[in-house]
Amino acid sequence: MQLSEIKSELKDFFEKEFPNSGTILSDSTNLLDDWFIDSFGIVSTVLFLEQKFGIEISRADINATTFSSIETLSQHVSDQLKSIS
Repeated sequence: MQLSEIKSELKDFFEKEFPNSGTILSDSTNLLDDWFIDSFGIVSTVLFLEQKFGIEISRADINATTFSSIETLSQHVSDQLKSIS
């Protein structure tokens, strides 16, 4: 799966699950500070990633760096997909 497809899937997910009418969601929008993804949102995102992409997110993967933006999160997903193929 291409990185652009992963980004698109993530953007659609965040806009549907956590709508934020005051902010435009871009690849670099800070999900934790500007999109207000909270701990429940992180759990929902992990479940989405595992189901949608067939990857496993470990505790070590759940951090502010990985979850900071669509860009960083999609790169992590892409790396995980490469390691299982």
